[in-house]
Amino acid sequence: MKTLGEIIKNLEISKSYYGSQIIKNWGPYKGLKIRGITENSTEVKDNYIFIARKGSSFNGEDFIEEAVKNGAIVIIRESELNPVESIPGIIQIQVKNIKKAISSIAFNFYENPQEKLFLIGVTGTNGKTSVSFFTKTLFDLIGIKCGYIGTLFYEIDRIIPAKETTPSILYITSLLKEMVEKGFKACVIEVSSHALHQDRILGLLFDVAVFTNLSRDHLDYHENMENYYQAKKKLFTNYLKPTGKIVISLENEYGKRLAKELKTLSPLCVNNNEINAKVVNIKDGLNLKIKIKNKEYESSVNLLGNYQIKNLITTLGIFMACEFEIKEILKYLTFLKNPIGRLELVGEYKGAKIFVDYAHTPSALEEALKSLIPLKQNKLIVVFGCGGNRDKGKRPIMGKIASSLADEIILTSDNPRFENPLEIIEDIKKGINYKKPYKVIPDRKEALKFSINILQKGDVLLVAGKGHETYQEIQGKKIPFSDQEEILKIIKGLNKNECGN
Repeated sequence: MKTLGEIIKNLEISKSYYGSQIIKNWGPYKGLKIRGITENSTEVKDNYIFIARKGSSFNGEDFIEEAVKNGAIVIIRESELNPVESIPGIIQIQVKNIKKAISSIAFNFYENPQEKLFLIGVTGTNGKTSVSFFTKTLFDLIGIKCGYIGTLFYEIDRIIPAKETTPSILYITSLLKEMVEKGFKACVIEVSSHALHQDRILGLLFDVAVFTNLSRDHLDYHENMENYYQAKKKLFTNYLKPTGKIVISLENEYGKRLAKELKTLSPLCVNNNEINAKVVNIKDGLNLKIKIKNKEYESSVNLLGNYQIKNLITTLGIFMACEFEIKEILKYLTFLKNPIGRLELVGEYKGAKIFVDYAHTPSALEEALKSLIPLKQNKLIVVFGCGGNRDKGKRPIMGKIASSLADEIILTSDNPRFENPLEIIEDIKKGINYKKPYKVIPDRKEALKFSINILQKGDVLLVAGKGHETYQEIQGKKIPFSDQEEILKIIKGLNKNECGN
């Protein structure tokens, strides 16, 4: 617990009230014991501070009454308090900037854990999960205990399901506090464009900031690629320590542009002529020749997907920027594995391999399919859809990519949200080359059954779009659904039937 005085120190307060009375003397209130802080009224308990923040979907001020019923004794808000909104026995504090207030309150309550950890922030359209996962794994392997906050989950000494890629600064700080208490020395955080645009991580400063790439995604939110790029750029201009290091992958034009615009900050550029890798052989993983400036190294990694080469080199760039001996890091590459849902080999049936990948953008789908082409001895089949209430413009692009690289296509649902799945599929079909065989099966479970049933020896099946996700988002509800679990159930059932016959 902390006292209210400790928590609100340095807070820019406009007005404050105890019930309907303006607080002129904080003396009687500073000693109040505060048990916790939250922005979610349902999480409030006795002696909590409730932060009534206006979000993109909800206004926290609409839930003040519920928060008080649940035990909140202090309300932080940005709008002016009307006399009719006063609540007997409750302190309400109006602040000038709610985002700055949340950051200040979080750091005070959790004792500035961000200052006690080496922080690495990774942003980009594709690859940030793999780069973050590889970095965390390598830090652990060399004896530096490292946490992870990102798309897959949040990891301390335990795994916490991730509600969003980059949670609020309040939740991040609580996780960092726990890491400090458990002896962690570093943490890798995936930083989304939404979090950057919304200043959701205000107050965090990173020791290393990393850019993987940028391609079409989230245009339903950012509206255009320039806005999307500028949001990503904020990681390097707003959230880097004065002594911080920058690592930029030059795998596409946006990386090259960012490197040029941040030239005065001396970024370490990778996936260029000086620092890169190429595949020498593909056999149970990748055999690589890694070039780092004027030196070459050979390494074998148990990774699937040629696109992981760029992610691996970006990861090595992080350790180079931190001035680790690169030969020491290379020793541990054989222990790396693909993260869950990133070209994950889930099972085999009739001599065909079945992979699950999170690819839900045009470039990610293209990279995943290209990576699997060398593994096929017969057909490459893809099952995919597109998310509802998101960027509609990418749907025909993904249809075109699928029909240019796969031999057969099954179109299905992928988090349709509030849209009609058939209308989403119609958008995808606009880009399909009708010379390639395709089938529409809106029910994802049925689509998986059909695609596995038609497999022949030497085929490769890619189930794309959901990766690590364990739900289907339909009409505002998250219905439990895991591609991996369904695939394994289907294979088990088919094998059982064959044995019975």
